[in-house]
Amino acid sequence: MRCGSHRWSISGPFLTIQHEVRPLDAWLARGALLVALAFPVLTLTTGFFAGEWRLWFLMLAMGALAAHHLMSRWKVLLNLDARTLWRHTGYREAFGGETQPLEPFSSVALYMRDKGSTAGLFNPKVYIVALLGPTDPVVLSHSDDREEARELAQAVSRFLGLGLSVDGGQSRDINARLEEAPLTGERLPDLPYGSGIQFRQDARGLTLELPACGWRPKYAAQAAVAVLIAVGGPLFLVMQLRKLFGSQAASMQVVVIASAVFIAVGAFFWLWVAREATSRWSLNASSRGIELTRHGPWRRRKVMRLPASRIQDIDVRDARTHVSRGRGIVIEHDQGRELLGMDLSQEELEWAEKVLRRALATRQLARTA
Repeated sequence: MRCGSHRWSISGPFLTIQHEVRPLDAWLARGALLVALAFPVLTLTTGFFAGEWRLWFLMLAMGALAAHHLMSRWKVLLNLDARTLWRHTGYREAFGGETQPLEPFSSVALYMRDKGSTAGLFNPKVYIVALLGPTDPVVLSHSDDREEARELAQAVSRFLGLGLSVDGGQSRDINARLEEAPLTGERLPDLPYGSGIQFRQDARGLTLELPACGWRPKYAAQAAVAVLIAVGGPLFLVMQLRKLFGSQAASMQVVVIASAVFIAVGAFFWLWVAREATSRWSLNASSRGIELTRHGPWRRRKVMRLPASRIQDIDVRDARTHVSRGRGIVIEHDQGRELLGMDLSQEELEWAEKVLRRALATRQLARTA
C-alpha cells in the first residue's frame, strides 16, 4: 500500500513504512556523490578547472543533493512484540535509528499540515499520520492524497489498538466510530446559555435548526470590500481618465464597459458573502439516517439525504471554508464530507454533535427490539 512517496505493509507483529526508492535512483545518487567527492582531489592534483568557480559550485550542489538523497531515507518500524517504534527519518539517524517505547502514545492522528493553508503550487495540502503522546506528535508518514493517509491512519489504529483522531476531533476506536448511547424518551441535555439552536424531538426522530452566523465582523469586512470594488472601482477609473481626457472621459465606451465589469464583480462577491452569512442548516436525524437542508434568503434550498448505512462518522473537527476557518461538525460518508456549524461556539458544536450521534444510534434499539 502507498502513502505519498512511502510504501507500508503489515507482516505479523511488524508494520513497516519506508520511502520507496528505485534501484536506479540509488545508484545515480551514489555515482553523483562519488563524482562530487573526486572532483576536488582531481583539481588539486592536476590543476584542471582550478579557476572554474561555476563548476565548483555545480559539484558542491550535486554532492549536497546526492548526500541528502542517500542520508535522509524515511523508514518507520512498529514492533508489537517488543512494543517499540523505530524511526530513521533524517540526518540525525543517518547511520542508525531512533527507538522509543509505544506505551506513552495514546492515539493515532490524521491532520493537515498548517491547517490554515490552502492548496497551491508553492503551498500544497499535506496530510500527516502521527502518533500522539504526552510530548510532540511523532510523524509516521505524510501524503498529499487524503484517502491514502486515511487508509494508513486506520491501519495503524487497528494495528496498535489505539483510537483515531481526525483533524483535531475526538479520539475514538476505529471499529466503533458511531457508537453512542441511543436517544430514548428522556429529555435532551440543556443547550449552552444564549444558544440560537432550536430542536424538536418526536416519534419521527430529532430535528435541529442551526442558526445563521449573521453579519459577523469577518463577513461584514468582506461585504465592505465587495461594495468598494463595485462603487470605488468605476469612480477611481473615471477620475483617472478625466485627468487624461477631460470631461468627455465619462462617456467613453471603455469606461462604460470597465465600470460594468467592476459592478458585476463586486455584486457577485457581495452575493457570495451574503449567502454564507445568512444561510442556515436544518437537520432531521433518526435511525434511518440524516436529512440535511441548507437554505437562506440568498440561497436556493438544497436537500441531501444520507441513509444510516452510508454515514461513517460524525465529529467536531478543525475545518476551513472559502470565507472562514475554525471548527465545525463534520458528517463523513462514503462519498465525501459535509461541514456545518462553522460559526457556532465549541459548547454548541459538542452539544449538536452529541445529540446527532445519539439520534443516529437509535437504530440499535430498533434492531434489538
